[in-house]
Amino acid sequence: MKVDYVAASGFRGYRDPVRIDFASGFTVIDGRNGVGKSTIFDAVEFALTGGLSKYKGATAAGQSVADYFWWIGEGDAPKERYVEVGFSGSGGTFKVRRTPLDASDVTISPDIVKALAHPELAPKAPLEQLCATAIIRDEHIAGLSLDLKETERYALLRQAIGANDADSWIARALDISTLAKRRSEAAQGEVNTLTAELAATARRLDELRSSLASDSAIAEATTRLRLFADTTGTPDSLTGAVRHRMAAVDYELGELSSLRDRLNQFGSARASLPILYRELSSVQRACDEAERSLAAIVEVDAEETSGDLARRARDLVSLIAAGRNLGLIEHHCPLCSASHTEQSFQTGSAEAEAAAGRIDEIATAIAQREEQHRAAAKALSEQKQRQSNVAAQIAAQEAVIHQVEEQCRALGIEGDPSVEDIDRRAALLGVSLENAQRGLRILDTLRLNSELAKAMQAEQVAKERLARGQERFGRARKAEATAAALHDATRRAAAETLDLRLDRVLPLMAELYQRLKPHPVWQDIEYAIRGDVRRFLSLKVGDGLNPQFLFSSGQRRATGLAFLLSINLSLAWSRWQTVLLDDPVQHVDDFRTVHLAEVLAQLVEDGRQIICAVEDPALADLMCRRLPVKTAASGRRITLGPGADGALSVRSSTWLKPLPTRAFAEVPQSRTG
Repeated sequence: MKVDYVAASGFRGYRDPVRIDFASGFTVIDGRNGVGKSTIFDAVEFALTGGLSKYKGATAAGQSVADYFWWIGEGDAPKERYVEVGFSGSGGTFKVRRTPLDASDVTISPDIVKALAHPELAPKAPLEQLCATAIIRDEHIAGLSLDLKETERYALLRQAIGANDADSWIARALDISTLAKRRSEAAQGEVNTLTAELAATARRLDELRSSLASDSAIAEATTRLRLFADTTGTPDSLTGAVRHRMAAVDYELGELSSLRDRLNQFGSARASLPILYRELSSVQRACDEAERSLAAIVEVDAEETSGDLARRARDLVSLIAAGRNLGLIEHHCPLCSASHTEQSFQTGSAEAEAAAGRIDEIATAIAQREEQHRAAAKALSEQKQRQSNVAAQIAAQEAVIHQVEEQCRALGIEGDPSVEDIDRRAALLGVSLENAQRGLRILDTLRLNSELAKAMQAEQVAKERLARGQERFGRARKAEATAAALHDATRRAAAETLDLRLDRVLPLMAELYQRLKPHPVWQDIEYAIRGDVRRFLSLKVGDGLNPQFLFSSGQRRATGLAFLLSINLSLAWSRWQTVLLDDPVQHVDDFRTVHLAEVLAQLVEDGRQIICAVEDPALADLMCRRLPVKTAASGRRITLGPGADGALSVRSSTWLKPLPTRAFAEVPQSRTG
């Protein structure tokens, strides 16, 4: 299969629709930087994969290359946005088209995939791998060859030559090895658990054996417990009665402790009661005296209070003073308009003042009696409050004495209790409780005898389970070792199979290096593969020297071209006969450029399609002269550049004509009669 054409509109730097038809042999595209040469190769990769691998998923400011697939420049927006690539060959004619609406959702037809890659030999993502090896970009020539790590370089070569048939066997062997390892780990965990269980049963057995008591100790403990619980039951039935008695003793100890804490309060209450009774009697007498004093004071029973009478006397004095100040008005009183002489007016004013004085004296007397009554009532209230307080104290002390006496009666204590008696009784109860607990522990050995037999049986069962678990673990370890050996053998077999294929590929790398002649001294290069399970591909020149650190930029580039071209030519599973080179000759002098043109010419002779983009028009002319033009449609020269309105477009497109094949042949002379 080969590429027939690339058509695009509104894609990357192409605003207007553009279509580029490719020759079946070679097509040389030239144009200065920025005119869309690389976009042609981007269109091929984007059509097949829906992405551009050269950006490696880079992001910046929250954006990715996906945001720049389609036209976002200035000027009028394109009417359509699409990318379309056509293919043709022995497998048929196909085209792949993507638009912004289905940029990542286009399902490539299985017929196209089958036409481009052998279905049985191809890797899992054949189209991505084809683009990675068929499109040789300027920025990747050194990076994907000399600058790769040796393991990555080996992996790239391995994918290129289609050495993937052993991957499924390696994966299956890895799965078997992983499963065997998990089973071994599970068996190891089971053995650890069973070992811990056996140790636990052994500890339990030792504890039971050490806890067993003699027959004499059991008999003695039984006698003590019968006395303690006041019962004649058998040893097996003693436990309930003893525990019931122990609960009663424990309760009695608590009551004794509480009684001991209250003894000081009890003594203090009994001592304070006589004093409180005497105080209560004194307070009662004071209350009686206060009541008599209050009864002796006659409470004023008047229509007006002392305050009202005093206020009326003051008002009357003020009125008399006002009348005197005004004087008689035409022999009439200014207050009552009564007819008066001066003498009668003065006499009336004096009588009114005397009346005001008598009212004030009455108010004063009433106020004194009111104050005496309030003082007597207050004294009586205070005595009654004091009486209530003393009575409350007596009640509290009597309650304390009553509680202690009730507690003593409940405990069977006669007379006044003492701290010494309580402590002595509590000590005796504590000793009896401790002896009962010790006796119960001895009686428990009767139960331990049966548990001992059970523990011995459990130990035997644990030993048998551990033996079976260790046997399973041994088999699992053996299976794990066998699976690991199988996995290693599978990887070694795959590596050996790859080595057989590499024996045919590596000479091609060396031949391409010799034809490109990147270095004047070291004209041969060695490709060495080392490693048993983990493989490395190293490049050496001269006496084991690494060209990565010796060669100049141009020499590294020529060496990288040899490596990448050999990768492309080694794709055993590829049916795509196109090699796309995006500006492959930067930093390469004219001498090596001629060598590259000769190599490409040989590829065209072998039926490959070459699409090469360069910047220099002279270099494009050189390649057009060097590459063979066999038929009218086998060679083409295309020049890209900005159009009249500044949009990128095809400036010129020329089909190259084949050279004359009989330029110096003798032309036969026509004979005249």
